[in-house]
Amino acid sequence: MEVLGPYWLRRILARIETITVYEGQDTRTGMPVMVLKGARGSPVVREGVLPLLEATPEAWVLEWPLGAVPLAQYLGVADLERLQHWVLEMARLLQALEAQGVRHAPLPELCLVKGKRVWLAGVGVEALAGEPAKALAALARALAGERWGEFSLREALEAAARGEKPLQDLWETPAPPAAEASPELLGEAPAEPLPEAPPNGARKQLPVEPVPEPQREPAPQREGVPSRPRVIRIEEREEPSFPVVEPPRPSLGRRGVWLGVLLALLLLAAFLFWPRPAPKGGYLMEFRTDPPTERAEVILLEVPEGSRMVPGQTLLTAPGRAEFDREGVYRLRIRVAGRDPVDYLLEVPGPPLTIKVR
Repeated sequence: MEVLGPYWLRRILARIETITVYEGQDTRTGMPVMVLKGARGSPVVREGVLPLLEATPEAWVLEWPLGAVPLAQYLGVADLERLQHWVLEMARLLQALEAQGVRHAPLPELCLVKGKRVWLAGVGVEALAGEPAKALAALARALAGERWGEFSLREALEAAARGEKPLQDLWETPAPPAAEASPELLGEAPAEPLPEAPPNGARKQLPVEPVPEPQREPAPQREGVPSRPRVIRIEEREEPSFPVVEPPRPSLGRRGVWLGVLLALLLLAAFLFWPRPAPKGGYLMEFRTDPPTERAEVILLEVPEGSRMVPGQTLLTAPGRAEFDREGVYRLRIRVAGRDPVDYLLEVPGPPLTIKVR
C-alpha cells in the first residue's frame, strides 16, 4: 500500500492522462479521502464540489463524504428514476460552473453519490476540462446501459451534446402526457347505446282496471273449543331413579409412559431441526476470497442511519455470507493474517465481494 504523507493510498480509481486517482485514508483521523496525484490547475470552491483538504506539489487531497460511493459502481445497472435525479443535479451544477468560466467534463470515477446527493471531484483540474454537455450525455448513457432507450432525458441529452439545446432544457422539459385509455385497451366491451324513448305523443295508454281481492271467510269456531291450544308440560327428574356406576379410569401404565416420552422427543426434534424462514427485511451478502483457501476476518465499523447493527462486531470469517438489516453503505475492516488491515465501503444490496489476497 502506497503512502503520501499522512495519507494511505488504498486503491486506484482511475488513470486520466497524467493524473492517477486514489481512494485513500487519513491516518490521523481515519476519515476517507480522494487523492488526485499529478493534478494541475486552480481548485474551485462551491457547493456540490468535493472540498479541497490539502494541495501539495504532488497531489490534491479532497474530502470524501462518509457513505458516498463512486458512480462507477453503477455503470450499466443504474436505476432510471435515480439516474434522472443525478443527471439533473449534475446539469445544474455544470451550468453554474460554466457561468463562472469553468468547463468541467465529469467522469464516473470522479463523481460520488450518496442517496440523491451528488458531488463532483477534480473541478478546476486542467486535464478534466472539456464539453460539459457531451461528457454528461456519455456518462448517462454508460450508467443506463441497455436501458438507455427507455431513459426519459435521452433526447434532451443528445440534443444538448450536439449543441442544439442548452443543459437548462433538461429540467424545463415537461413530462409527456399520459394517453387516455379507451375501453378497448382496458379489455372492456363498449357500452351499447340505450334505445331512444318515443315522444310523449307517441306513447300508448293502456286501460288499467283494479282487480278486487277475494275475501276469505273466517273458519267457523266450534262451541266449547278454546281458540288457544292447551300446553301440557311433562317434567322429568334430574336424577335417575337407578344408581349410576361410572367405569374406572384406565391407568397409563408403562406403555403410556413410553408413548409420552416418545411424543416429547418428537416435538423436541421438530423444534430443533424444523427449517426456520429467513427474517424478513434482511439483505444477505456473500464474501469470497481469492484464492479460496485464504481466510479473512470481516469487522463492522460503521452502519447507515436506521440500522440496528452494532459497530465493532465481527460479521464473519470469509468466505461466507453475512446478513445486513438495512440497505445503505457499511464501512468494514478486513483482516488477513500476516497483512495490514484494510477498510472498505460496502453498499448493500450489491454483488458478491471478492477479497483478493496477494
